[in-house]
Amino acid sequence: MRLPALLLSGLALALAAGCARAMEFNAVGDTLVLSGAVDGSDLARLRDHLAGAHYKLVLLHESPGGDLFNGYQIANWVRSEGLATAVSGKCESACGLIFLGGVQRSFSDGRPLGETMVGLHGAYHFETREPLPELSPRMAYVIRTMTGGKYPADLLQRTVYPRHPDNLVYAFHPLRFKSGPRRGVMECLKQADAAFKCDMVEGLDALGIGVVTNPEILALDTQTKALLARLGTSP
Repeated sequence: MRLPALLLSGLALALAAGCARAMEFNAVGDTLVLSGAVDGSDLARLRDHLAGAHYKLVLLHESPGGDLFNGYQIANWVRSEGLATAVSGKCESACGLIFLGGVQRSFSDGRPLGETMVGLHGAYHFETREPLPELSPRMAYVIRTMTGGKYPADLLQRTVYPRHPDNLVYAFHPLRFKSGPRRGVMECLKQADAAFKCDMVEGLDALGIGVVTNPEILALDTQTKALLARLGTSP
């Protein structure tokens, strides 16, 4: 699926997080590892990096998100190339949209399962932190389409129209929670005292809402794990 040009217009300022530095690209065999914040220059840099390369997997490692326009465009590239995606550690915001671009999507064992998650939320301007609800219908279309229509309509509404820019919907692997029913979708909402209140959305898991397509945890090879250890964790 390629996003229509209308969807991509006017998004250069629609940033999900301020970016201190550009994403880091590292190749291990046929795996391309993307780590760090999504920057406004990443799409052009990625195209240069891909010249003559052939990858099967895009592994997203410890990314707090970033530039929404580049997130959409990289997700487009992933989907158009028919690549799989996997997550190692935290993958939020624009990173979460890139992850959804994968035709097959998995959690990996690159980081402990308790620290591995995909986070989605609505658009806001990173300088003013003002919500950008005019982009919400388009974002809803992307999430709904890339998850094959599995993402529940009510949850989608709350995801793309957050009351606070820091509100997030997280998807964890069901095995992250050792007791109780299979579950793993959590809403974290900013409270008046600046604390977060995170509640499980009962009855939902990452597979059921289409965030992941593979219930198995993807086992990474030793070379890739060594690279992730050198990259460390996000701030």
